[in-house]
Amino acid sequence: MQEIDTHDTVKRDPVPPLMVLLGWHLLVVAAYIVVLSRQSHERVGHDESPWVEMVIFGFTVGMPLLLVPLITGLILLWLFPSFPSRRGQISWPVIRGTLAATPLFLMVVWTIPAVPH
Repeated sequence: MQEIDTHDTVKRDPVPPLMVLLGWHLLVVAAYIVVLSRQSHERVGHDESPWVEMVIFGFTVGMPLLLVPLITGLILLWLFPSFPSRRGQISWPVIRGTLAATPLFLMVVWTIPAVPH
């Protein structure tokens, strides 16, 4: 019987840092969708409903604004060094992906006051 070489698979990271970065972005989009689903569809006077205002805000401001932290995060991911991960601890790729998502976190904190209520 032929032996299986597991030496190569031990060196690979279980979660690539790019997936961690994209996961943080998807989490922010999902949170916005949850907040959007809780908005009322009723119009107040002659104004648009809060739901419509948030949809317009999400497409005109939110989506283009998400590209900036994504591109910045990809650049940071490319700049951070790759250290080998150790078993039993938080792996370095998860830390790299989370550090690369820092511009996203700063954008969320900066944008929250501008979201229509």
